[in-house]
Amino acid sequence: MNRRRFHQMSLGALGLGLASCNQSKYLTNTSSGQSLSKADLLIWWEQGFLPEENEQINQLIRRWEQKSGKVVDLKLLPVALIDQQLTNFIGQSESNQIPDIVYSLGIDVSLAPKFAWQDQLVDLTDVITPIKQKYTSIALSHVFYHNQVRKERSYYALPLWQSDDYFHYWESMLEEIGLTQLDIPREWNQFWQFWQTAQKELRAKGRSQIYGVGLCMSAIGFDTYTSLRMFMDAHDVNVVNESGEFLLRKPENRQQFITALQEFTNFYLQGYTPPQSARWTGAGNNNSFLNSETLMTQNLSMSIPLTQKLSHPRYDRDAIARYRQIMTIDRPLKVDGGELLTRKGTKQAIVPKNSKNPELAKEFLSYLVSPNNLMSLLKGFKGRVFPVMPELLKDPFWNEPNDPHLASALKIFARPSYIPYEVMHSAFSEVQNQQLWAKTVLKVIQDKASVVESADWAITKIQDILQLAEKKA
Repeated sequence: MNRRRFHQMSLGALGLGLASCNQSKYLTNTSSGQSLSKADLLIWWEQGFLPEENEQINQLIRRWEQKSGKVVDLKLLPVALIDQQLTNFIGQSESNQIPDIVYSLGIDVSLAPKFAWQDQLVDLTDVITPIKQKYTSIALSHVFYHNQVRKERSYYALPLWQSDDYFHYWESMLEEIGLTQLDIPREWNQFWQFWQTAQKELRAKGRSQIYGVGLCMSAIGFDTYTSLRMFMDAHDVNVVNESGEFLLRKPENRQQFITALQEFTNFYLQGYTPPQSARWTGAGNNNSFLNSETLMTQNLSMSIPLTQKLSHPRYDRDAIARYRQIMTIDRPLKVDGGELLTRKGTKQAIVPKNSKNPELAKEFLSYLVSPNNLMSLLKGFKGRVFPVMPELLKDPFWNEPNDPHLASALKIFARPSYIPYEVMHSAFSEVQNQQLWAKTVLKVIQDKASVVESADWAITKIQDILQLAEKKA
């Protein structure tokens, strides 16, 4: 099995789910075999990237049904459908289609902040308080949302696990031009110049189609948003503070935003990231990297190296070698030489306020986040995401001393994190839902607008969204 074929298969379950749900066909796994009308809980859960993810949540639900005597209707759905349907249903007080519990990749960015702001989520403080000391302070801060109706902040979501963004590169390609990981600088400008120079040298060696970096430039998914935001952080661009005050329009922040946007889009304009990056879907950078079209890429989980960590490597004899040819490295420093903090994505579950059984939903979530149960779910991810309870890192699953990717990922895991824009002000959920950050990039690279014009366009659009949110409140 070649690399391209394996990666296509590894993404197959997700792709099939999207195709199915685009035809409005729900993928349903009801553990007890009961119909929706007889279920005590309706759970919408993101369809797994790997089959093991689906199997682990199914097993956990079966155990809870046996323990509680309750019946659960579990629907495994793609992220896009969860976002769309929950937005349609959540304000309907009489709808029997409102789920009792929702988990998906997009909750922390797209859903929880705005629904908490609108007083449409159940306060989960009762679930969190008994185990609060088990969580990292970062995870707790990422679910402490503002309810504008009640004029208060509280825990309107439950932290389950977290992701960071990582840099991966092909060590084998660097060796072709006489370089190793020790040659990669951490200083911001030198770090990016390194990959540009490596592209030129690899092309001179015969790799005529190689690109030094794989930075996403499209308005699909979260990758462009994440990468541009990292450039903004490196340049100390302040967008919003914890009081919800919009700071990007201030002259010093506007100028730094313009600088970061210019630097980011130059990779495309100067030919250091593939032209297709303006059209990449969520897996676009993964595919491009695994097909050896890019030397280095940034990704929002450990999924890239893990595509090569097969359960039965005899089916692909090169998989183990490729797993070690791919390297995971630390983040560069900021422009001023300071440490560049991470922007951890704390993945969350929520309970809609108008659901049928919110109290029973809280009972289930209390069961779900017991350490043993959380660990079983995390194992289904095969190491793509990490715990939000540090004690779970003691499990042997996280202790493979000879695994180069795990060691790097754990180092990044331990780094402090910025508080997401969406937690500071819920309107930034709408900013992301409209893909305004990515559209700002596309205005430069596709519409040929100036960087200044594009930055000012983004500032105006974001300010309008914030003002509308405040007016509705």
